[in-house]
Amino acid sequence: MSEHEKQLDIAIGRSVTDRREAVGMTQRRLGEAIGVTFQQVQKYETGKNRIAASKLVLAAKALKCDVAELVGEHRGEHPGSARLIRAWSGLNDKQREAVTAMIEAFE
Repeated sequence: MSEHEKQLDIAIGRSVTDRREAVGMTQRRLGEAIGVTFQQVQKYETGKNRIAASKLVLAAKALKCDVAELVGEHRGEHPGSARLIRAWSGLNDKQREAVTAMIEAFE
């Protein structure tokens, strides 16, 4: 495996970790969703093991995102978005409506 490939595996693993944490999911829950153990999820997230395309598609579905986001296609486009996703997931419907209205006021 080339150094470039290794760095890509690490970057994809980091993206999976960031997204998983942003949506408040444990490694165990992600593992259950994609059919592997939480230990295997740890190996994917650290880049120790390469995640198969089929597992990456399942992970994206479980994490409610596109595969492109996990492989870095959108990386850096929206800094702070993981923090916003975490905060959003803790809001009730009324709070979400208020936040949406506030953001729309900036358009």
